[in-house]
Amino acid sequence: PSPWVAAAQARWQDAAKPRGVKMDALGVDVARGGGDATVLGARFGNWFAELQVYPGGTTPDGPSVAALAVAALRDGAPVLIDVIGVGASVYDHLKDNGVNAVAMNAAEASSGRDRSGTLAFSNKRAQWWWAMREALDPDYGSVIALPPERALKADLCAPRWRLTGRGIQIESKEDIVKRLGRSPDRGDAVVMALQDSRRD
Repeated sequence: PSPWVAAAQARWQDAAKPRGVKMDALGVDVARGGGDATVLGARFGNWFAELQVYPGGTTPDGPSVAALAVAALRDGAPVLIDVIGVGASVYDHLKDNGVNAVAMNAAEASSGRDRSGTLAFSNKRAQWWWAMREALDPDYGSVIALPPERALKADLCAPRWRLTGRGIQIESKEDIVKRLGRSPDRGDAVVMALQDSRRD
């Protein structure tokens, strides 16, 4: 819900980056050409840094994105990368250079459950996006602080979901692109950055 995201962005405006808190994760959504962007989202505890956004034309291959990730990395945090498509090359380059890279394959089956322990997920992508929804829920004392970017808010509020026989299913990125005319790159980077301690 958009009020949940707005509240998280208001918390960011009211508080500076926490001092002494190490980077916990760097989420990387790699551009796939066209109007897409490569986006890096860094998380420090419950606080997310301003997103680093690069037009797809400036990140033409795996080595160029890997270099950006290394430059942004702090404190030995894991780099969580969407490895479907061109992201696989970025992952390989980081691993070959000894970087703590984590392959994020949204299509993989999930054995996770929602906060209640009742609902399953149709795949990892649904699990990751639902984890962000739960982290933003004010009924559970959300303390997530997100940068106040309009595009990020739009991305996080865009995906639709439904309950299927396999559990919660989140609208595919392809369908979101068809509906909105763009890819939710910023939202994907932030959602991935939340997952280092929430993956099954």
